[in-house]
Amino acid sequence: MRLILCMLLGLLSVQVAADEKDMSDPNQVIHSVSINTFTRINAERDRLAVEPGFIKVIIEQELIPYFDYKYAAYKVMGPHLKKTSKEQRTRFVDAFRSYLVNAYGHILFKYDNQEVEIIDNNHFKDKKIISIAVRIHDSNGQVTKIVFKLRKNKKTGQWKVFDVIAEGISMLNTKQSELGELIRKKGVDHVIGLLEQKNNEF
Repeated sequence: MRLILCMLLGLLSVQVAADEKDMSDPNQVIHSVSINTFTRINAERDRLAVEPGFIKVIIEQELIPYFDYKYAAYKVMGPHLKKTSKEQRTRFVDAFRSYLVNAYGHILFKYDNQEVEIIDNNHFKDKKIISIAVRIHDSNGQVTKIVFKLRKNKKTGQWKVFDVIAEGISMLNTKQSELGELIRKKGVDHVIGLLEQKNNEF
């Protein structure tokens, strides 16, 4: 299931810079990034074959602008957030961001012409958080049901993804359980170290 979660998050890539897209419409965000990620990966196949590390560049340029990683990182820290210093929060966000880049990049290599069906949510007016359902169809006829959760930034008016739910399992809730408990037991510095170590292993 973790493989599916990471793979689906990898769909949130786009070939055009974020500021050139209409991020005031969450449906447009999902449509744009889902379609363009497959085009970008296919276009870079030859380069990725000889330069695997280039996948990180793709993620940095295409995925991260559409993912509210700071909000997600803060949600993972949960009630422990108030007990951390500014420096600790910055280090945790940076480590969490790098973890996402590495994890998504690793899974993107597994893409093999999946088809994406997006079910628009036209009831996002006056909402701060919404969900958009997506169906992933593979070549074997199997369908994976997922839901992208997006949050509207009250200052910029932009919608960004902060969680993915695959077959009822939330990526964010999973990380909250795993890392939140470790923060409670061993402290945020210990968890930051674990994330950094994992990033080095990638």
